[in-house]
Amino acid sequence: MLFRPNSFPLVRLVLLALVLVVGTTRVSAQGKVSLQHSAVSAPAASLSPVIYAQRPEAIQEMNADPQQVKQMLNEALLKLTSAQDIGTAWTRLGITPQDIVGIHISTVGGAGLCTHHSLVHAICDGLQAAGVPRTQMIIWDKYQNRMSAAGYNLRTGTMTHAGIASVIPSNYYDPNVFYKNYLVGSLIWGDFRFLQPASYSDSDSDNVANLSYYTKFVTQTCTKIINVPALSDDSYVGIHGCMSSLALASVDNNRRFRGPPTYGDPAIDEILDQDFFRRKVVVHILDALLTQCAGGPKFNPIFCEGVGVLYVSRDPVAIDSLALNMLERMRKQMNVPPIGDAASYIASAPSYNLGTNDRRRIQLVRVP
Repeated sequence: MLFRPNSFPLVRLVLLALVLVVGTTRVSAQGKVSLQHSAVSAPAASLSPVIYAQRPEAIQEMNADPQQVKQMLNEALLKLTSAQDIGTAWTRLGITPQDIVGIHISTVGGAGLCTHHSLVHAICDGLQAAGVPRTQMIIWDKYQNRMSAAGYNLRTGTMTHAGIASVIPSNYYDPNVFYKNYLVGSLIWGDFRFLQPASYSDSDSDNVANLSYYTKFVTQTCTKIINVPALSDDSYVGIHGCMSSLALASVDNNRRFRGPPTYGDPAIDEILDQDFFRRKVVVHILDALLTQCAGGPKFNPIFCEGVGVLYVSRDPVAIDSLALNMLERMRKQMNVPPIGDAASYIASAPSYNLGTNDRRRIQLVRVP
């Protein structure tokens, strides 16, 4: 289950011990790019369901077919929730008509490699079927300039269109909620305390700090969150998937976690290890319709393939482990070095009770 509470230190220690005894399974780069995953068994009660839909024909010349994308999404959600209609599916995920629903997207890859608009439209249609008015939907990412370049221009929500908003340049951070890490980062424009007087003990000067502030989208504004990243590799954190995209978009001063020596491990896990994420995130939908295996997260068509895939689950670790496997296979075919330990935070995530990367505990279900 996604973001299960982990309130007691003893539970954390027991879980860590289990991980060390059982072991975590790292996916390998073998075979052609396909979604024919090997069958493994585990007790049904411990399985983490991941629904995937694959229609290569849904992507033609790097453009998505809106009708097929909507069908893929809805079929995956119906399968995940065992619902008979899409409104009920969203309700079973925890959506209510009173919710302010934040739809987190990826726009770092620009118009060529962003969360597909047709996928976001399908999500909004489903939320409306669950009784959520579009005035209570917020499509968001971190940077306004990237969102605009990807075709997501900021706007206020209306009865016919969901709102679109960014964290920066409005500096939409919560001054009372932050993540603290021993790594110190140099503050730049867009960070919450950039050029503010250093009146707190965790800073050596006006322009460095070891705090990362969370955006109000995740701490205050949104009562429910849907995470919809676009899949690519990322040389600084291994992959741009469910975990890294949500974590790094949610906090400022995060450059200190990207690249060597840590590659986001354990910072990405620790950023997500928060009660408000556990309460609010209802589902992860990984947009792998157009997948880029190298040169990401910026768009590079040389390494892109229209695999026509959506992964849908409440478990971001399970999705990312499967996505890593697919990227590694693609890279092997193109003679690109493996991602390897640059995505080690995925293997570390089970010790924070964020999900599983153990293939024996992942229940893969394919929909047409």
